[in-house]
Order: sequence, then structure tokens, then C-alpha cells
Amino acid sequence: MSRLTGFSIVVGCIYGIVLAAEPIAEPSRTITVTGRAAGTTPAAAEEARLDALREAVQRVCGSFINAQTETQDYQVIRDKVLEQPVGFARVVKVLKEPQVIAGDITEVHLVAEVFPVRFERKWAEFAHIKQREGNPRCVVMLLQDDDVDDAHPPVANGSVQSAIEDFFLSKKVQLMDKEMTDAVRSRDLELATRNADWSKAAAAGAGFKADVVVVGKAEAKRGQPVDVGGHRVERWVVTLAARVIQTDSGAVILSRTYHPAKPYASTTGTGQAALAKLAPEIAPKLLADIGEAWRERATVGKTIQVVFEQCGRRQFKAIQAEMIKLKGVTGGEDGFKVREIVNDVATADVDWKYNLDQLADRLEELNLTIDGVPIKLDVTEQSANRITARLRPAVISPLEVPTSTRAAQ
Repeated sequence: MSRLTGFSIVVGCIYGIVLAAEPIAEPSRTITVTGRAAGTTPAAAEEARLDALREAVQRVCGSFINAQTETQDYQVIRDKVLEQPVGFARVVKVLKEPQVIAGDITEVHLVAEVFPVRFERKWAEFAHIKQREGNPRCVVMLLQDDDVDDAHPPVANGSVQSAIEDFFLSKKVQLMDKEMTDAVRSRDLELATRNADWSKAAAAGAGFKADVVVVGKAEAKRGQPVDVGGHRVERWVVTLAARVIQTDSGAVILSRTYHPAKPYASTTGTGQAALAKLAPEIAPKLLADIGEAWRERATVGKTIQVVFEQCGRRQFKAIQAEMIKLKGVTGGEDGFKVREIVNDVATADVDWKYNLDQLADRLEELNLTIDGVPIKLDVTEQSANRITARLRPAVISPLEVPTSTRAAQ
């Protein structure tokens, strides 16, 4: 059976991460802040609270933060400040409960305590980033060719994949029971990897309920031997080419080829031995690069794919006009852009600051009137980077006052 592996990442609370990281912490600071968000719903109240916490961290740590350049001591804080800094600030006291101002703006006043923590270990940062990403579930499929010049095809379930799995385990990644893996899905993913068909690899990974699939190939090629002190020394050129793919969208978030720091050479070594030596060296780099890919997305805001069912162009334009009023959408219309509309199904890319639940709440609270018909949205599917929402006619009672309306022209 293939050693196809699925894993769900289990990360403790931020304070557990801080303790494990042995951070050097600056004194905390208490600050009074105001947060605001468009709308009058519970989702707007939560968004106003998040906005207040972000404002608190920005004001306390702002001198250390630059969105365009790396800073040595406050990288993690910078990431959280720009998008969702709740891990580094807590609400001490709510001075004024969420209230509506100017007709359709929710405002909250609170006292927040900010902790400018400096992490000394990169794996603490990685654990923190995974937590923000929603602890993605992954599957791994790495093929292995011990000698590219012989007639034997690459195999799955080799020493490289085992070493990658072992390293993930060492970083508190919980692997599912391999004996429970579906053989048909395993073969599908293996075949997609052999054929370099990344869309099928994403689909096969989704079959395991995974959010991310890691696929690739480790290869060893015999190099020119050299004589050292009268002994023949075999040399091997070894590489690991890996891709990391979001299963819901098929987007490739990482594509990289790894080489050892020094060429592998031995008087008796084989290609298999060379790859076995490569794997422990590369595993930390691979996992760190996955975290870096996630961190970069977190820094600039996450792009979420939203599928609107029973939605034509007029309906989409009405939704877009209301959603771009929110702080969570960055870039105006470009931050809420349609990719395609086919058979009354509109697919859009949304640049969103907050978490996925917050976007789903905002979509479901929309009240639109199109061609005189009240319209509501029901979220029918939600994964790590994708939301599906269905439009339906809604009967609004005379006592219900819509928070937003738009009549399509």
C-alpha cells in the first residue's frame, strides 16, 4: 500500500507557542483604542473588535513594522498586525459596547493589552503561521528514483517520503493512520504525480478532505567518479523537486527544487544512500518554505475563491458593490473581481483581510434588492480557501430593515 499521508496540524494556543519558543518579551503595554466596521450586524461588531485590536498593535509596535521589508525582531508581529493581530493583543476591558454611529457604522471602544513578543526560533513562527491558516490538512506524495539512468521507474513510499513524514511528526504534525488510506485515491494521486498533472493531483488530494497536497520527485544521478588517495570515489547528483498545491483552487503556492549543501560522495555509496542523506537535510527547508508561502499570503491578505450559484452578471455587480464597502475587502473592485460567469454560476477572487468565517458571515448578512426582488445568500460550502454561496429570493417582513440594498439598473 502507498505511504500516502494525510495530516492535520494541531497547534496550541499562542501562549503555548510563546513558551515553547523561549521568546524574549518586551514589557506589555495597555492602550485605549476605537474600532469601526461597516454594518450593524453581529459580524460587523466582531469586525470592529478585530479592527480595534489591530489598531492597538499598530500603535504599540508600529515603529518596528514595515509591510515591504523584513525586520529582524518583529517579523511575526508584523504579519499579525497587517491582517489579524489577535494573537498579540487581548481585550482588557470594553469601555463602550458596540454601537451604531452615522446610521450604518458599528463602533467599539476598548482597552487592549499588547505583547511585543520577539521569537527566537523559526519553528515557533511556523506554528503560529499554521494556526492563522486554519491548521491545514495535507497529503504527501513523493516519488523516488535511486538512479535515473537505469531502467527502473520511480517508486512511491521511499526513504525520502519517510524522512519527510518523520520530520513533520517532529514538528507536532499529526499523521493519519496510513493503514486507513484509500488505495484507489492513493493510486489516483500517485498517477497524477507521475504525469505531473497538478490539477488532478489537487482533485485527488481533495478526495482525502485535504486542504494542501505536497507532491514531487526525488532523483539521484550518477556523477563523474574521482580518485582520492588511490581510492575510487563515487559521486551522486541528488535533487528533490516539490510542489505544494491548494486542493480547493488548484493554485500552486510553492514550486521549488532542492539540492544538498555539499555533493554526496562515497567509496561504496549508492543512489539510494545519497537520497537517504539528502532527505533529512531537505525536510526542514521544505516545511519552512511552505510556512514562508503561507506567511507571504498572510502579509498581503489572503485571496479566497468565492463561487456564487444562481448568480448572473447583474447579481454579481450588486454583490460586488456592497462588499467593497467593507474594510475586509482590499483593493476596491479589483479586490472583489469576477473570474468567470457560466450558466448562472459566478466565480470570484476576493482579497480578504480577516478569517474565512468572517467573510462567510458578511456574505450571509447581505440584503440586496435586484429587479424589485429581495435576495439573500446562503453559504453552502466552506473550505480552507473557498466559499460557495447560493442566491435565493427572500421575503423580508415590514419590520426588517435591510443593512444594504442595491437596485440593479
